[in-house]
Amino acid sequence: MSTDRQKSFIATIGTPTTLVHFLDEVLGEKATVSSSLFSGGFYTGKPQTQDHSHLVSLRPEPRLTLYFRYTGRDYSLYIRTPGPYYGKCLSIDENGLLGAFPSEGSKTFNLRNEQGLILPIDSVKTDTLNVYLQASGSPGALHIHRLHNSPFTYFANKSESPYMFNLTILERNAPYLGYPDEV
Repeated sequence: MSTDRQKSFIATIGTPTTLVHFLDEVLGEKATVSSSLFSGGFYTGKPQTQDHSHLVSLRPEPRLTLYFRYTGRDYSLYIRTPGPYYGKCLSIDENGLLGAFPSEGSKTFNLRNEQGLILPIDSVKTDTLNVYLQASGSPGALHIHRLHNSPFTYFANKSESPYMFNLTILERNAPYLGYPDEV
């Protein structure tokens, strides 16, 4: 029987046609979205600006690096790309969007194969694989999502058509940073 460490790994994540990263990395600056509040079709106030820098989007280079920490049933996805989100986890916000958040209370994810079955990583012999990411307890997998008031493309957990991710495993049997000597 495999240990949690033996099922944990470090990998870069992208898609079959492009890569993924945080919006501020995609743009090279803070990613803000402004929206006006409407009531009955009439403008009722000053536009509100939201910082979307920590949300994940499509990008040409470089790949986002994650530590897939096995938790006994699924994976916590810790960010290992150097920068302001290092050590945080990928999780889902209150609007169903994928982004960087503190590890406490973050969502965990299942890796699913093309048939929709949970993929046991210790049975995968190749270091490049295509998977769907499904937030634990969610009926559907992550997918591409557009907001009506934003020019950006996001990943969301809203039970729409799933989007396939491409993983390139860099290190298997990867230890948790706080326990480098674990077995």
